[in-house]
Order: sequence, then C-alpha cells, then structure tokens
Amino acid sequence: MRYINPLGYAVSGSAILALLAGCSGGGSSSSPMPAAPNALMHQSVSRSIDASSRRNAAPESVLRPDVVRVSKPDLSPGFITPDAFKAAVIVSDAGTNDVVAFSAAGKVVATLTGFSEPQGLASTKAGSFYIANTGDSNIILYTDAFKKSATLKDPNQYPVGVSYDETTGTVGVTNIISTADGPGSVSFYAKGKTTPCKTVSNSNWGRVYFAAFNAKGTLFIDGEDPNGDVIVGEVTGGCNAKGIITLTTSNAIEFPGGVQVTKAGDIAIDDQEGYAVYTYKPPVKGSLGTPVTTTPLSDASDPVSYAFTSTEKDLWTADAGLAAAEEYAYTAGGSPVKGDTGLSEPIGVATTPVEVP
Repeated sequence: MRYINPLGYAVSGSAILALLAGCSGGGSSSSPMPAAPNALMHQSVSRSIDASSRRNAAPESVLRPDVVRVSKPDLSPGFITPDAFKAAVIVSDAGTNDVVAFSAAGKVVATLTGFSEPQGLASTKAGSFYIANTGDSNIILYTDAFKKSATLKDPNQYPVGVSYDETTGTVGVTNIISTADGPGSVSFYAKGKTTPCKTVSNSNWGRVYFAAFNAKGTLFIDGEDPNGDVIVGEVTGGCNAKGIITLTTSNAIEFPGGVQVTKAGDIAIDDQEGYAVYTYKPPVKGSLGTPVTTTPLSDASDPVSYAFTSTEKDLWTADAGLAAAEEYAYTAGGSPVKGDTGLSEPIGVATTPVEVP
C-alpha cells in the first residue's frame, strides 16, 4: 500500500502504524488480520475462499483483507447542524457505525448514528439516500432533511451495496453473502415497498459486492466467484429478474470495488487493489471489452467505493486505508484535489444535489 499524502490530510501517526502493521502489500496476503476493536470483526479472507472457515458471528465486509481499521475519531455522534441541508458528500463509516455528511467546504454538518456496519450508499436526484446497514440485514432510507423515512428488510442477507433506479423507483441491493454463509445474491424492491420482490443468485458467484443501474433498469454488479477471482455481471428485469448474467472484461480487475454508470451509459468499475476506475462501453455479446478510459487513483490506499459528482467531472472515493473521502478528477485521475478527513473506516460514499465539484 501507499501512504503518500500530498494534501496533508490529518492522518495520525498511530493510524499510519496501525495500517502498516496489517499490510503486506496486497490483497493476496495470507497473514491474519488483527481483530477489530468491537464485536463487528472483519473476515481475514484469502483469494481462495474456504466457506467452512468463515466466522458467522460477524457480517461480511467489502474491505480487502489487508486493510486495518484506524482508531475511532470523535465526531460528536448524533448531531445535525443548521446548515446540514447543504451537505455535499455523505460517507458511511463502518469503524464507528455512523454515517457522516460533509459540506462542500469539508465541514462535518451531520452525524447519523445507530447503524451496524453501514457500507454502501446511494443517493437520489431528490436528495434522499439509502444506506446498506449490513449488520442488521436492512437498508435504511433517509430524506434530504436527514430524517429516517423507511427501512427495507433484507432477511437472512448481509447487504453491502445499494442502487436506485430513477426511472421506476426500484431499489437494487447486493448481498455479499447470506447470514447462513451462503452465496451472494441481488435483491430488488419495488417502488415504495420494504420487502424484496425478487432475490436472484448464480452458482458461479461466491460474493456480490457493489451495483449500479443504467437508464434502462439493468443493474451492473461486481464480486467474486467461489475461488475468489473477480467477476462482473448484470441483472435485467428488476422484480422480474431471472438471474445474474456473468460478463467478461479484457483487463484484469484485482479486487472488486464501487460500480457506477455514467450519464452516457458507460459502466465504471472501481478496482480497490489496482487503485483505478475502469470505464467500459455497454456490454456486447456478454463482454465489457477493454476499458475506454482508466482513471488512476494516485496516492490512494484502499478506495473501497466511489460516487460521481453531479457534472461527472470529478468523483469521490471512500478510502478505508487513509480513513478519508477524497475527490479526483474524472476521467484524468491522478492525485486527489480535495479531501474530507476525521473518519475511521469509510466504505460507502454518495454525493447530493447541492454538491459542487
């Protein structure tokens, strides 16, 4: 991993030591990961997944196995400031079980509490946002006024990613594995409903990580096969879905990360271990082919997921390794142009309509 920090973000010396102590240079490390400081312990998972060795006592994380949580920051949990409605970037922090909202100036304007391993996020054009609350097997909807609006039940699953279809109001949720240690799956929720209308899986998929809808209602996903190799796919039909269709790419993705679809309909997949976002044209004959652009995330440590700004000229990453959210130019990439710190283990990130790139 790299820990170059050109913008001088406030990452403590003890945090750097904690990160280095658990890092051997890549996701294929066989060294066991130190226990997390609370009951929600992350799995130490090798590339070859041995299902019988997984611990069922804790929900699954989308982190690479060599990433270690930093010390818990003090963000005055539970507050919402008067200017919270101007929040630009929202980040889930699995290390503190909070969801934190930042203004365009990088000021913390709201901290939502009471979650259990919050991971993926998705925002809507209306300003609402969904939170995949992994440990409690549900997805929570908040309005733009930071009021809890609904709880979508995801029984017997560990949801880690969520996406919203603006056209139909359908919500798509990726379940990394089941609570009984079964394979990953994808669940759909019809507009306004709080229980799944359909859940689909594929025996070629061991885990399902992140997802994003395109304008036609197709959900693009990434994950791992039963051997731990990265795969990508699509699910069509929403509540009428038949299953997960596996797609191919001409390039290798080292570890699955966030998925987004551009306004032009291109599919952009984040590689946590490759420190890049690969953008592909829509699939042809079952293949995404070669990336049309590669956005290098220089100086990143573990960019777990990301979200585009409203103009798509930039993107925000949730970087668990640096305990920060960082903004990069899209598609040029390079070093981050801005960052929000004071986090512990950021996993999901979403931008709101008031966000200014």
